[in-house]
Amino acid sequence: MADSPVDARRRDGFEGLSARDPGGLLAAFAAPAAGQAALRGRLDDAGFVQAAEEALGFAPPESSRQAATEGERTVFRLGPDHWLAVDEADAGFGRRLARTHGLIGIDLTSARSRLRLRGDAARDLLAVSAAVDLRPAAFPVGAFAQTPVGPATAILHAREAATFDIYIARSYAASWRVWLDYAGREFGLALGKD
Repeated sequence: MADSPVDARRRDGFEGLSARDPGGLLAAFAAPAAGQAALRGRLDDAGFVQAAEEALGFAPPESSRQAATEGERTVFRLGPDHWLAVDEADAGFGRRLARTHGLIGIDLTSARSRLRLRGDAARDLLAVSAAVDLRPAAFPVGAFAQTPVGPATAILHAREAATFDIYIARSYAASWRVWLDYAGREFGLALGKD
């Protein structure tokens, strides 16, 4: 049975924001749907590391500042025993990871909304409110930080030199978008709209 028009709408807090890049010098649009999961474990636990490598396709990163990315899969180390794994090619990734033997995994696919911000002024817009140095020397491609931005704590990931993926708790996504609309005005922000 096909989804009804109501069921087919984005239900991630960024309703009305399309995944199409609207063009322009600075643009914000919904990031592609992705499976997300939290992983818990210790790097000194060989069983955890082996199970994580098998499930992810690569070892969980040791760095708490640089994300590990292979293909469409990115993993962030958020704490000493806590990682966020994201797979843009597999919306069921979070559910599968949560059922993987040898891992403590929690499906977070519906917990965070994702937005992509692209353009040379992306760093300047985020710096209006972010509590972290976003200059390229301090925040190179691949870097990430979990930091307050506007009305919510976000995970900022420098996907490319002028492109950020932003992860917001879904319950804050609507208010964060209001902040983005307002803060983006002085930068000429274009929004991808459905």
